[in-house]
Amino acid sequence: MHEGTKREDRRVRRTKKLLTQALTKLMQEKKIKEITVKELTELADMNRGTFYLYYKDINNMVQQIEDGMFVMLEQLLARHEGMGLAAGITPILQDIFRFVYENSDLCRALLSPNGDITFLNRMNELLRKKCRTYWDTISAGKDEAKYEYYYSFCVSGCAGIIHAWLANSCREAPEQMAALACSMLRIDTIGENALKA
Repeated sequence: MHEGTKREDRRVRRTKKLLTQALTKLMQEKKIKEITVKELTELADMNRGTFYLYYKDINNMVQQIEDGMFVMLEQLLARHEGMGLAAGITPILQDIFRFVYENSDLCRALLSPNGDITFLNRMNELLRKKCRTYWDTISAGKDEAKYEYYYSFCVSGCAGIIHAWLANSCREAPEQMAALACSMLRIDTIGENALKA
């Protein structure tokens, strides 16, 4: 890649990072629909023209940020496909908690009351697919009606732990939180126990 292009790419990444940081800060104070391009760019210390080089409006910016996060999250989860139950669910949870930790400010903003409900819905749907894969592996033709309860229990529990962790400024290491989630949910045995009930 040409040196000038590399510099330009770095500048674009830096600009988008500053805009994202400003958006995250504003979302601590108000809902997305109340944020204006003017106040966002003033906080990021750049002109509105720069914003419009990359985004149509605030909603488009939020959507692009979320899309980028989900691409990363899907790639992360794809690394565990086909590993089977021998590795257990702990490595997946460790990666999820690391992802949240590395994007903690943004996750905290998007999952806050001022955040975007679409983000939460998309996150739940992604986790639903992962739980579905795990359930299909352990269920072996057992009671399908129990899946919705299994899924709701696992996802609601993990979501609650993540919310509390973010509210606690992510003081514990991601690995600690993954171990805690597994121990609380007993996720490596809960499927088998549920099927026996």
